[in-house]
Amino acid sequence: MISTRYLTVLGLCFLLLPGLCGQDQDSAAINDQLSDKQLIILDSMLAEAAGDPLKVPNVFTPNGDQVNDFFEVSTDGTTVYEFSVFTRSGTRIYHSLSPRIFWDGNSLDGKALEEGIYYYVIEEEGGSNAFETAGFMHLFR
Repeated sequence: MISTRYLTVLGLCFLLLPGLCGQDQDSAAINDQLSDKQLIILDSMLAEAAGDPLKVPNVFTPNGDQVNDFFEVSTDGTTVYEFSVFTRSGTRIYHSLSPRIFWDGNSLDGKALEEGIYYYVIEEEGGSNAFETAGFMHLFR
């Protein structure tokens, strides 16, 4: 599914590159270059890429062994997400506003947090269909 997203972006770049470089090209010329079948395929790829749900892990182990050392959610790299982590008692211990959803298991002041269960909230910023998800993750050291 991620490769579909990259192919879609790559295809759009080739279509938009002349316009971005200052070369005048009307949309009718672009439509003449693509067949109806190609346009349908491109539209379906865009719809699939836009509707991909985030795959959020539920366990990570920031112990330095280079395996699952970070809580990381794959995104398209352009959508901005507000990502917050809370203790079980509701204290917010981490917050970011970025296209990258990433946490190393440390508090905002850089201290390593204890093993345990933490609650996360991920909210998409902007966009017409604002996305939000929340859940629990297990931190093992």
